[in-house]
Amino acid sequence: MTFSIVARDEHTGRLGVAVASHFLGVGRLAPWARAGVGAIATQAFVDPAYGPRGLDLLAAGHSPQGALDRLLAADPDRGQRQVAMVDAAGALAVHTGRHCYAEAEHATGPGVSAQGNMLGAAGIPHAMVEAYLDAHGDFAHRLLAALRAGEQGGGDARGRQSASLYVVAADRAEPPIAGVEVDLRVDDHDDPLRELGRLLGLHHAYADIGVIFTPGVVSGDRTPTDAEVAEALSALSRAAELLPGQAEPLMWSAIVLARAGRRSEADEASTRAVAANPGLGAFLDRLREQGVLG
Repeated sequence: MTFSIVARDEHTGRLGVAVASHFLGVGRLAPWARAGVGAIATQAFVDPAYGPRGLDLLAAGHSPQGALDRLLAADPDRGQRQVAMVDAAGALAVHTGRHCYAEAEHATGPGVSAQGNMLGAAGIPHAMVEAYLDAHGDFAHRLLAALRAGEQGGGDARGRQSASLYVVAADRAEPPIAGVEVDLRVDDHDDPLRELGRLLGLHHAYADIGVIFTPGVVSGDRTPTDAEVAEALSALSRAAELLPGQAEPLMWSAIVLARAGRRSEADEASTRAVAANPGLGAFLDRLREQGVLG
């Protein structure tokens, strides 16, 4: 009832999993990943415990095949499972149980595995792997390209409903949540991959906005350095291009400029922000009273 891809980015070492299904909220069940450890897709007659248990085994030093073998050996319903794993070195393991509903198959390439069940046509996982390997752009967009190839090839035989994209860093992080770089879900939509692509664009925009939260840039007692101000304004400019007509980048630009002592530029940015979103007027007035905007 699902098609998915797990991969290790050969350029950055990031790990990721992307999945689509005619099932409500597939993102809460199928995709699992941990920075510096691995990525797992668990599907068909899904047992979500394969995700955290598999990651724990990989973190403990088991190979993907060894981890998967241990999980399958303890599962009396293994014939109904479809599971794929990739570890931080790009090693793979994949299982398509003999009781998974047709079309059910998987395909692999260097550091990547695609798999699906209840598929609309044969050959979809192979097409997904090829699309991923041929795609340009960052890792998240390559994973999304694989899902789009799967849908174009026939997708889930029952239709489409939900999708998810999850990317983690190359190096282990403590706590593990610190290693999550992309976590996007579309739980119920008539075109979930289109919506997932829209959310990925927003994710990049808000990642740029996040640059300003370096300690001291928009808060604290010290004045930000010229280099910090230049980096923040450049990131906010990129975000504004990705969020045309939205006031958020302008509002934060006003705050950065005010913190840098550039009052006339801050006033101009705040005026433009209020023009884009009149509801910000009262909020910006409170920031002036607080001394944030002078």
